Amino acid sequence: MEYKGIIITGTRGAGKSTIARRICERDSSFQVVPAVTTRKPREDDIPNHYVYLDKKKFFELRESGKLLVWAEYQEDSYGITNESYESVVKKGKIPILVIAPQLMKDLADETFLSIFVDAPDDILDKRLLQRQGQPNERTQIQRKEDRQYKRYCTYVMSNLNLKSTIELVTCLWEHRNTGGILPERLIRLMIECDMLLENVKELNNIKSASYDLSLGDEYYSQGKIKTLTDKAPFIRIDPYDYAIVTSAENSNLPNDVAARFGLSVALFCQGVILSNGPQVDPGFRGKLFCLLFNTSNSPVILKRQQHYATIEFNKLVEVSSPYRGKYQNKLEIIHYLPSNTLKGAVSELKEELERVKSESQRLNTTIMGVISVLLAIIAILLTLR
Repeated sequence: MEYKGIIITGTRGAGKSTIARRICERDSSFQVVPAVTTRKPREDDIPNHYVYLDKKKFFELRESGKLLVWAEYQEDSYGITNESYESVVKKGKIPILVIAPQLMKDLADETFLSIFVDAPDDILDKRLLQRQGQPNERTQIQRKEDRQYKRYCTYVMSNLNLKSTIELVTCLWEHRNTGGILPERLIRLMIECDMLLENVKELNNIKSASYDLSLGDEYYSQGKIKTLTDKAPFIRIDPYDYAIVTSAENSNLPNDVAARFGLSVALFCQGVILSNGPQVDPGFRGKLFCLLFNTSNSPVILKRQQHYATIEFNKLVEVSSPYRGKYQNKLEIIHYLPSNTLKGAVSELKEELERVKSESQRLNTTIMGVISVLLAIIAILLTLR
């Protein structure tokens, strides 16, 4: 896919303009496409990025069809002219469009590498406090509305560390037309920007081309949903029994990355088998869970937060439709358990094994009884002789 450029959008205070400016300073092959707006200039505006117009002039541009895109945002008007975009392209530069989130709906079908930049509310509030004073209720309403448009973007990232964010955006552009397993560098940058996985406690879990998942607190065993704690940190899986476990980390995949995870070698060598779906779909956000079955004749003990599985991430050769199934945004194990869990195939297998075991024990008792009687008869016969 040949992209026309990069779109950077997101919530107010996320640092859209700063990210665009720093990318251009780092690499002269990029250039921000100048925009037109009716708002007043700000100190943090990118130099030469905005052309400030009155409402009458902006209206004339809009009505004459000279705007590539435009939108109303908090009582001000924003837009990008066709002339400005084409001027950047003619220079042989890679266009960067910094736009309001609402414009993504109009550009969703265009071939731009689209990035929605966000941050936690407390960080956004702190940044806006320095710019415009204490955020108010209107700010919160606008932020909620802005986030509704992130679904139109290929990537959604948190700008928590400006250096990592800039490096990640640049890397995504460099690898825009490639596919394959993500290496350590990209995994690290994405996780630092709240992509791929959330609730990551240890960056040391990142390996050369994978990530070591940690055992989560919630699990299902022996017909009950249970929770690991500091006082009860272990899961015991008896022979021929099973447990459905979750990861401490949550999946947060972009629309062009799928994932697969498999059991750790240590557990495999103990006779544990992992059963889960063949892959984690692009765009899936939620809890990772799997069924662990103990095939050995000894109990297997798992400890809270231990490495139990390894996940790898595969970048698609092009953007796919994101996952929109019933498990999207579900973070509790109850949402993943089927209604027939108690009578599922594994439960039936366990019941059958218990029945065979009981039959075997009864048979052994009978055999031992018969042997005892035979020995007694033989002893009597020998005595009579």
